Amino acid sequence: MRVPFRVMMITIVLAGIHVLGPQTPMAGKGEAGPTLPLSSNVQPDATIEHFRMTETRKGKRIWKVEADRAEVFEEQGLAILVQVVHPVRIVMYHGEETLTSFAEKVVVNLKTKDLQLIGQVRSESSEGTRIFGKDFTWVAEKRQISTDAPVVIEKKGLQIRGKGMVADTIQERVTFHGPIYSQITLSGKWEQAQ
Repeated sequence: MRVPFRVMMITIVLAGIHVLGPQTPMAGKGEAGPTLPLSSNVQPDATIEHFRMTETRKGKRIWKVEADRAEVFEEQGLAILVQVVHPVRIVMYHGEETLTSFAEKVVVNLKTKDLQLIGQVRSESSEGTRIFGKDFTWVAEKRQISTDAPVVIEKKGLQIRGKGMVADTIQERVTFHGPIYSQITLSGKWEQAQ
């Protein structure tokens, strides 16, 4: 039975949370997310103001990104999107549901369509789940978003804190890689569990 995307965050608590030993979600699996150009002397091939890009598959939107400015590095196959006034905005789609994220900087691998959200990231789903963390990576082929940094997930009186996370949007499952802490609020009072 497939669990609806909108209840994915509640499901991780009710069905159990997978807690693994310290790992790097993408390391050692032969996958590399987008990377910044190696030298600060490398100049962009193009700079685009008010940048927008959408990834689609078979006519369906997967994600779209909007930024004040993008610097395109053709040889590396990268676009670096930066905040000038507004944070970089990324919207990920799953049917009618969305996850909207804001980041200070986003690196787009133009070949694989992988994304690297750099700096502080805040996200909110169309169902009200909020995610706060730092340095997230989206692997387009697997449709997974991950981070090695501490992360906080909140939804309707439930707060989960952990270190390192992989969210699989195909299997609709979230896996934490370190200790987790949860808090549940009942009538405005926080109860903590570990």
